[in-house]
Amino acid sequence: MFQYFPNNYMWSLAVMRALASGANFGEIDWACSGLHEAAAVDPDGDIDAWYRAWMGLGEQVQGQAEQAAQRGHDVSARHAFMRASIYYQWAEAFLDPDDARAPQTFDRHLATFAQGAALMEPRVEVFELPFEGASLTAYFVPARGVRGKAPVVILTDGLDGTKEEMFYVAQALAERGMACLAFDGPGQGATLRLHQLAARHDSEAAVGTVCDYLETRDDIDVSRIGLIGVSLGGYYAPRAAAFEKRIKACVAWSAIYDYHASWVRRTGYTPGGGVREAGRGAPRGTTSKHFLRIMGASDWDSAFHKLEAFRLAGVASQITCDILLVQGERDMQTPVAEVTQLLEEIGSKDKTLRIWRASEGGASHVQLDRQEPALSEICDWFDDRLTLRRQRDR
Repeated sequence: MFQYFPNNYMWSLAVMRALASGANFGEIDWACSGLHEAAAVDPDGDIDAWYRAWMGLGEQVQGQAEQAAQRGHDVSARHAFMRASIYYQWAEAFLDPDDARAPQTFDRHLATFAQGAALMEPRVEVFELPFEGASLTAYFVPARGVRGKAPVVILTDGLDGTKEEMFYVAQALAERGMACLAFDGPGQGATLRLHQLAARHDSEAAVGTVCDYLETRDDIDVSRIGLIGVSLGGYYAPRAAAFEKRIKACVAWSAIYDYHASWVRRTGYTPGGGVREAGRGAPRGTTSKHFLRIMGASDWDSAFHKLEAFRLAGVASQITCDILLVQGERDMQTPVAEVTQLLEEIGSKDKTLRIWRASEGGASHVQLDRQEPALSEICDWFDDRLTLRRQRDR
């Protein structure tokens, strides 16, 4: 994976994630080219310097969006609002969760995304789904070129990601005639920040709520529901598919067999001894304090105790729908050997492991070093299984 900050994996991963989401490299370089010394500050880099750079970029691009909107240039406004949303997400991402700037910045992330979504054609719906006394934040992207009821793919992101970050995936699915409902589950994005729902291992609870909602829509064929999870979603999606049988096709993009083992391997955790590797060089996407907040834990021992339930051993055999596991051979977060073990235990008749090699590009986590043609292959895999046109051709 290209490391914009060679001495800071977390910051470099953020840059690649932003680019995948639709950010402009020139804008990022304009904001971040002076941060290389800040990236070397232990333990996580100079977070205030990072915040100022990304916040300033977000404000600049939001201003461009507002000017374009005032002049009636909706296309320019839409694109700028969406990029501003990305930049605000990353301005907030590494702030201490108790920092007063964090909720204000995240609100701007959500607001600019909603402004961009309102200018989409067809319009993207942004809403909340009631869930166990709180709610899950979500958006719905209609399928394009479909008459009558359309298939739908449910989209969930990773540990510290947001549904807005994954909008490019929703668009790619919609272009192929599949609607997409993306949501922040417990521990993710706005559901964590606005409703204080911490991560939980039983992802079928949230996915079941999403399926219930889809059954109320008259534009969705609920016999053709897919599910994709990215990064930690590579655990959430297979787990949900094992129990929620309304899911007919599932993709785990950077699949996870044992999330507890993944974090032990990445941090050197020992019970009572804490972690040895949690600094800027460790293969992780967020800060230690934010990780603890996501897990709803006050310390490392409590977090790792909770992670013991984030395992697919004894669960994977209950997966019966078509399933695709997508993995990079140089993924620093999940080794191929664990994904191979997951594949062996899955009960589905139609199960595939696609390993992206360095020789073809896309060998890193979620193929962030080269997302095409991985993204297209994933969307086409859903197309083959969920759209009526493709089903007739099979």
